[in-house]
Amino acid sequence: MIQAAEKDQYKTGGDDLDDGLELDPDFLAASDEEGDSDNDGDVIQDGERNLAPLEGEEDEILRSPIAEGKKRKIEETEVAEANEDDDGDEEAKKADKKRRKKEKEKERKAKKRQSKSGISDDTIPTHLSTDDLSNILLVSIKESYPSASQVELDDIVIPQENLLPPPNYSLKKSDDPFAPLQERIESILKPLEKKKIVIGQPQIIILALSGLRCADVVRGVRDVKGNGEVAKLFAKHFKLADQIKYLQQKKVSIAVGTPARVGKLLTEGAIKITSDTVLLLDIGHQDSKTRTILNLPEVRDELWKSVFAGQSRKTLLSGGIRIGAF
Repeated sequence: MIQAAEKDQYKTGGDDLDDGLELDPDFLAASDEEGDSDNDGDVIQDGERNLAPLEGEEDEILRSPIAEGKKRKIEETEVAEANEDDDGDEEAKKADKKRRKKEKEKERKAKKRQSKSGISDDTIPTHLSTDDLSNILLVSIKESYPSASQVELDDIVIPQENLLPPPNYSLKKSDDPFAPLQERIESILKPLEKKKIVIGQPQIIILALSGLRCADVVRGVRDVKGNGEVAKLFAKHFKLADQIKYLQQKKVSIAVGTPARVGKLLTEGAIKITSDTVLLLDIGHQDSKTRTILNLPEVRDELWKSVFAGQSRKTLLSGGIRIGAF
């Protein structure tokens, strides 16, 4: 008996139903339900798990190599964009500074040319005295003949007796840029109204900077052309031979041309000159670079080396031409 009791005392095993400790089925059901519920009492289904990072897990995600790489890339992009904006602003400032410098240099050159020529912005060329006009023309002559001696210059300059004195009327205010020229032409043509116009003998010859400027002048003098026609004596309108033929057939009151073409026509004898003939130099007009007929090198040289030189000069001065400006 003693041995049987000891044997029962040492018997083990959780599945032994003979020990009187059977599990309550209600307890098992309650435990299953309570063990899978969250803190709010909501039951979490099998296979579900709260995906929110646990405490400390968020810091680990932010410190991960992928997150740090993305953050660094964003920062580098922002820095690059900021640098590009700074570079753009810097380039714009440099361009603006360069433009302003260029404009100042242009103004400086324009003022320098004006000081050399003796023509200021408020000067009215039509009313220049013969002394002032002579000095202005002399400056231009010296630029075409920089190495000429005083004796040589005396043979090139226009004599005072061939310069047209200023008119005795005062200028009228007008928005028309050709108003001074129109008024000057009227004052020149009025004493010639009773005189017969001779073929090939223009009463007024106007020399302008370019063919384009000549075309503008032609439009500006049409209303005061007198009894004859307005001749276009520049290269873009007619060939030289055609212009010679035209002058041999038409009565011309006003001829408008460039120094190069008029010089050739004078050399060819196509233009006749008398003491009634007036030549007006368009010295007041400036092109986009503030150059005039007296200081644009190629045109200035044509004026002094073609119109007022050789046979052309002889034709003009021996004919008794009078020279003015506008």
